[in-house]
Amino acid sequence: MRGGKIAVIIPTYNEKDNIVPLVNSILALPMDISVFIVDDNSPDGTGETARKYFRGNDRVNVYIRTENRGRGCAGIFGYGKALEGKFDIIGEMDGDFSHTPEFIIVLVSLLKEADVVSGSRFLRGGRSLRQSIVREFVTYCARIYLRLTLGIKLTDPTSGFRFFKSSVLSEIYPKLKSKDAFIVTEVFYHIFRQNFKVKEAPIIFCERKYGKSKLKFFTLVKYLYRVVLLRVGLFNG
Repeated sequence: MRGGKIAVIIPTYNEKDNIVPLVNSILALPMDISVFIVDDNSPDGTGETARKYFRGNDRVNVYIRTENRGRGCAGIFGYGKALEGKFDIIGEMDGDFSHTPEFIIVLVSLLKEADVVSGSRFLRGGRSLRQSIVREFVTYCARIYLRLTLGIKLTDPTSGFRFFKSSVLSEIYPKLKSKDAFIVTEVFYHIFRQNFKVKEAPIIFCERKYGKSKLKFFTLVKYLYRVVLLRVGLFNG
């Protein structure tokens, strides 16, 4: 499925050096793509940089949020804006170049075979170029934990590089509550719970191009706890 209108949501926080070249790479693809940048009022001026550079470009929408900030809130906000725009396909990706825009073509094309297509660094043909052994180990453990606890049967269940048929996203959108990065897992949980067909495609996961990672140890601990809350129906954001 390469036809139809496509929206790509990019939540950002302190990605000033990445956002313009990333969006330009996306817009250069031979597809009908619009980009939704959802910035959490980044101290480095990411949102303002994007707004100034892409002013007058009707394929780029920049939103700078000053309240209810967080990766989850930004994602839900972006989903809502894309759904209002009546796009056929809605996707999301990170704003740090860890997700390579060229893979969008493959991910979208596979929607003819599935309801959701997610990029995986663990399928044959995929790989991670990330240098942190600790983070790769955490990802490996999460893969097992999410399969056993939530029934998310993916080789790369923490992937935030994924595309949905808009009808699927519209179905789960009212159920989403995450305020932070847990949104990635929550979305997959509802997708599998409602028996939508999910397909993975190999991608190369790169080190972020500029800036620092935002992952903290406390975030990992909280993540494990929230998985349990989600499983027993007590998760509330």
